[in-house]
Amino acid sequence: MNFVVDIGNSNTVIGIYKKDLLVKRWRIATDRNQTVDDISSKIHSLMIFSKIEIEDIGFCIISSVVPTWNHVWERFSIEFLEMKPLFLKHNTKSGIKLKIDNPSEVGADRIANAVAAAHFFKEGCFIVDSGTAITLDIISPFKEYLGGAIMPGIMISMEAMSLKTAKLPRFELDKPLKAIGKTTLEGLQSGVFFGFVGMIDRVIEESLQEIDFKPKIIATGGLAGALTTASKYISEFDRDLTLNGLNIVASLNRRNS
Repeated sequence: MNFVVDIGNSNTVIGIYKKDLLVKRWRIATDRNQTVDDISSKIHSLMIFSKIEIEDIGFCIISSVVPTWNHVWERFSIEFLEMKPLFLKHNTKSGIKLKIDNPSEVGADRIANAVAAAHFFKEGCFIVDSGTAITLDIISPFKEYLGGAIMPGIMISMEAMSLKTAKLPRFELDKPLKAIGKTTLEGLQSGVFFGFVGMIDRVIEESLQEIDFKPKIIATGGLAGALTTASKYISEFDRDLTLNGLNIVASLNRRNS
């Protein structure tokens, strides 16, 4: 089995794969104050509950955009799983080419998304990943990562409005029934929801004019599901795209290790 970890700024998602099958998926908060023992205790409990034996784990791969937490997870893998993990980087064997000016700047999660997209969508793909930030990544039919865009995240924007204004309340993001809000809450939900859908669609529109292929346009990430239903361009939502990409890289490097 492959043990794959996607460390994001807000959440860390863990997957257990048996070949190409995702058998378990866990999401925990990215808490930079947690120790190796904290992580080990939490994962140990999850594995016992899921009836997964440590001996069944044959490879560990980690995607991280939080460098300060990398050491803790490396120690966890060495001490708990009894194996040195592979940290996904720009120069890791992945099956894709990073055709940008500075490949080392590409986040590991974006590389994992690109690997999965290149594997599943042979016609080329646009990936909208809505997490702490929103990213758009473009993959050609030739398995080339061509670049993309980075936008402010939904939760960051919602928190900023609450913190920087005296009367605007904190609120949950739900798809509004109407664009014209009759209350402050309805106005906030409309502005944030339709505003972000519009921003994403405009970036997609501009990007489509700069390529010579017709891509599949998909979304992933914690907040992308609702946006998919309103976008003019996004055709489907894949919650596990990043984990799938990590598993593909793990399998590729496991065979060559």
